[in-house]
Amino acid sequence: AYCAPMLDEQLGNQWALFKRVHEKQYNSIEEETARRTIWEANLAKIQKHNVEADLGIHTYTLGMNRFGDMTNEEFRKQMNGFKVSAKDESFDRHTFLAASNVAIPDAVDWRTKGYVTPIKDQGQCGSCWAFSATGSLEGQHFAKTQQLVSLSEQNLVDCSGKFGNM
Repeated sequence: AYCAPMLDEQLGNQWALFKRVHEKQYNSIEEETARRTIWEANLAKIQKHNVEADLGIHTYTLGMNRFGDMTNEEFRKQMNGFKVSAKDESFDRHTFLAASNVAIPDAVDWRTKGYVTPIKDQGQCGSCWAFSATGSLEGQHFAKTQQLVSLSEQNLVDCSGKFGNM
């Protein structure tokens, strides 16, 4: 026998808003029910985390985003494009040069100092290297000029195809 999941009726308006804001459409009522069940579970985790943040247990809060109807496994499978082969010896995972004669603080929040542009969503393009490069350059440019400029990852991707970066 089929047992329908128990959906929280009080969340109906929030679910409708989530679908509208993130332009979500599902192929069947079964798929929508499954996605809403996941979304409700994720919403509960977010709310629990944020209550704990208010109590000082966490130093940050969470919010719902377009991935709210995905499980962690689905998100990782779809969005984490960079995969390093265990046999790839050209990728050194252990390079670290310790700073010498420098007092290093325990933490630095570059966002509060103005060095960081708003969050960018690379989607599924698999060009994390471009986002890393532009983020580094944006911060360095701000350090020199005190002007935060958002650089284009797409320009890097477009210009690097013939070098095997796509």
